[in-house]
Amino acid sequence: MEAEITHALANLNFTAIDFETANERRDSACAVGVVRVRGGQLVDSFQTLLRPRHLRMDWRNQQVHGIAEADLHGAPSLADAWPQLLPYLHRQLVVAHNSAFDVSVLEHTLRDFGLPVPAFHCLCSVKLAKVCWPHLERHRLNHVAEYFNIPLNHHDALSDARACAEITVRAFQSGAALPLSFKQRELTAGLAARAAKLQYSRVR
Repeated sequence: MEAEITHALANLNFTAIDFETANERRDSACAVGVVRVRGGQLVDSFQTLLRPRHLRMDWRNQQVHGIAEADLHGAPSLADAWPQLLPYLHRQLVVAHNSAFDVSVLEHTLRDFGLPVPAFHCLCSVKLAKVCWPHLERHRLNHVAEYFNIPLNHHDALSDARACAEITVRAFQSGAALPLSFKQRELTAGLAARAAKLQYSRVR
């Protein structure tokens, strides 16, 4: 799998994903956006609202993403949308801005519907951004997007996924050392420490 991942990164082939949630529960995905990147170019996308199995929209979440509970009554569940979403994820390199959150939402929502979690490896574009552009005061999606003039309708799942993809491409084209870990699913786990260690060894 390492050779497959290395080849994908060298060619900038990956999927970027973003979830929005209805409430504080990680199994309450209410929207998803994904984009497929090949050769550093966005070539395909998919987005849909999602109806959680237990539908409850917290007003604080609605205030963030603007999705109302009524918007979800006729929406497909993740189980309904899974045949369209799965090809973007299965055995793919998946990137999210704060991947710990989005991967957790995916896993919990799949399990809530009794669906298996697909095999994939992931990257966190927040961690990539912190290593590539340490001079930025903040590395939230909207701040990095603004720095690079990347169009963003923040908390629209597809717009967030597109911005995440653009940031990831820029990170791997930046020339910064990005020593990844192939020992676990999240390749960027511990990235900052490894990058600092590599930089230290180079200047000694």
